[in-house]
Amino acid sequence: MGKYILRRILQMIPVVLGTTLLVYALVFALPGDPVKAMFGEKPVNPAVAAQIRAEYNLDKPFIIQYLLFLKNALTLDFGHTFAGQPVIDEIGRAFPVTVQLAIMAFAFEAIFGVIFGIISGLKKGKWYDSVILVVSLLLISVPTFVTGFVGQYLFGVKWRILPVTASNDPGFFDLLLPAMVLGSVSMAYIIRLTRSEISSNISLDYVRTARAKGLKEGSVIVRHVLRNSLIPVVTFLGQDLGALMGGAMISETIFNIHGVGFLTYQGILKGEGNLVVSIVTLLTLIFVFSNFLVDMLYAALDPRIRYA
Repeated sequence: MGKYILRRILQMIPVVLGTTLLVYALVFALPGDPVKAMFGEKPVNPAVAAQIRAEYNLDKPFIIQYLLFLKNALTLDFGHTFAGQPVIDEIGRAFPVTVQLAIMAFAFEAIFGVIFGIISGLKKGKWYDSVILVVSLLLISVPTFVTGFVGQYLFGVKWRILPVTASNDPGFFDLLLPAMVLGSVSMAYIIRLTRSEISSNISLDYVRTARAKGLKEGSVIVRHVLRNSLIPVVTFLGQDLGALMGGAMISETIFNIHGVGFLTYQGILKGEGNLVVSIVTLLTLIFVFSNFLVDMLYAALDPRIRYA
């Protein structure tokens, strides 16, 4: 087990390096001059522009810029934005909001996705199974920004249940509708995945054997069917936790939430390479760590799984 953990940790290193290198290259390749974008329509003094480029290492080749970023990132020094604010402070202000939004979306998709998936899987062929499948298919098919605008109109404008946009210091109810929109697509996938696993496992030999031994139906479902059926669901949830953090850009923009996604969008528009890559690095670390935790949970869910 110890060797497996060490191997998984070592595998994280090239993933993080490769991701940051790719994103840095994409930001570097963006058209336009970020220095000129700072001044807008105003003319730029060549001496001032040269000084700014030298200060932010924009006058150096791409690979040198990237290596300097890695060197500073090891000491948690992500540099400054073009406005002069430390990048780590900007992320520190936006990150808690996105974490809260992602956790709420994660809880929403996990709870309701598994519940409706279990109902659909155990009652396969019933009318509510068909309704659940149709609703999940609609959620998968409709783009997130459409779901967001529909949610704003129904819950915020027509029924006046939840706020249409978030405040500067968003609370639980400010983030409830964005979290539902953010987690809706993943919830639909969890419903269909849970239903598929339960409907296939419930007809296997070990379930029939458990019933033949006289075990109660509830015990058979919980101890045998669900325990084996939820392994792929846990895998999906572990991967989706990091994806929710990175995928919050659309939801945060629609609901005016000043989180990491909104900050990333602004950084892309302004060509702030350090800011964008710093955020992506943090999200990548969260993603690989959540997948690492999922791997560790496998043995707890299925005793047949053992790591050498």
